[in-house]
Amino acid sequence: MIQPLLKYPDSRIRIISIDVRLFNDELHQWINDMIDTMKAHNLDALSAIQIALQYNIIVLKNGDEFLHYVNPRIIKCSDNVIKTETSIYYEGLSADVDRFENITVIYEDEKGNPLHKNMTGHIARLFQQQLDYCFGSTFVDRVDKESRERFNTLLEHGLVANAGSCPVVFVRDYFKRGAKYAMGLAALSFIIPFFASPQICEEAYKIDIYLLMSVPVFMVAYFFYAIYESRRYKQCTSCQIGNIIGTTAILAFQLLIVTLGVFFWVAP
Repeated sequence: MIQPLLKYPDSRIRIISIDVRLFNDELHQWINDMIDTMKAHNLDALSAIQIALQYNIIVLKNGDEFLHYVNPRIIKCSDNVIKTETSIYYEGLSADVDRFENITVIYEDEKGNPLHKNMTGHIARLFQQQLDYCFGSTFVDRVDKESRERFNTLLEHGLVANAGSCPVVFVRDYFKRGAKYAMGLAALSFIIPFFASPQICEEAYKIDIYLLMSVPVFMVAYFFYAIYESRRYKQCTSCQIGNIIGTTAILAFQLLIVTLGVFFWVAP
């Protein structure tokens, strides 16, 4: 039976699939539903969670054959290759993703018999894409931070993230960025004394004072919002208190250096 596909912004795509324990007629029906859905949507690959089944099942199309993998895992991999990927969940998005060219997988068939297989090229990439879905992930989790932020801006509701997992974009980073921009603009004034008149230096100094005064405000906002995020996302390594304090200390040190430069070099 053809099943509806999960599409953005359905948050069920973030559910981590569980392994199949009963190899019975129900499992056969799930696999048949996945194949029917693939045929209806002309898909080359599908994971069970994409039709809202929280089980670790992948089906890949190979020619006219539909091959199914129950409880799959990658046990060996080699040769990274970057290629552009799209997603049937995030329609309209594409990104360059780094994946393995060669993999060895272990899995079970519909009767629970353990098997293994070597995959390479396109079929290996398809398998890795579907395995991401099984573990509550999508291709956007494999791109760099700047790309995730761009996707987050383009999508109407932002990137979908499980409330219990690390978000793709931390709000606190905007405060840190504001502090860095203010210090960066102040630091640019270091070149003014080389070519500008004393009057211009005096004006630049006044602007620097306002910029430097804004940095502690950004730092305080960063610190307290980061504490809030650390309580909300306790499992994220970047949310740990030590990291937050360390980042704040680095910002304070950078502020000290820029401030000394402004007062001893730019000040009239």
